[in-house]
Amino acid sequence: MNGIALREALGEQGISSLLMSALPLPGTAGAVDPWQARAALEAGQVVLFAGGTGSPFVTTDTAAVIRALTVEADAVLKGSKVDGVYEADPVQEPTAQPIPRLTHREYLARGLRVMDGAAVAIAGEHGLPIVVFRAAKEGALLAALRGETGSVIA
Repeated sequence: MNGIALREALGEQGISSLLMSALPLPGTAGAVDPWQARAALEAGQVVLFAGGTGSPFVTTDTAAVIRALTVEADAVLKGSKVDGVYEADPVQEPTAQPIPRLTHREYLARGLRVMDGAAVAIAGEHGLPIVVFRAAKEGALLAALRGETGSVIA
């Protein structure tokens, strides 16, 4: 449903997009096809991936990293409930400090939990940066793309 809503919102802005899903729905979302996705990106379209990997025990974080690697993306943007990566859960520990930049290894060694460890490990193995930002904030996506907000795991 999120993929459909995002595709419609992009369309209303005149932005061409392609929705692919691990659980395809003919007429709504096609099957994930890396070649078709790369061709769409090269043609200037936005490619939306939905449905995770379609396999149990694999988080959507891991699916996002796998899809990003498949299309040779420059980074993964993780929209979250928090402004970035923190040294502890800021909801449980209000004095927790944000960490603006850290490596994949540092993230895993510290046992941080804003993103699935398997996803961070896979991204780290392939040198894929991850940007974590608060998704519900007005203009947050653009600010994260500009490096103005959030945390970078690289």
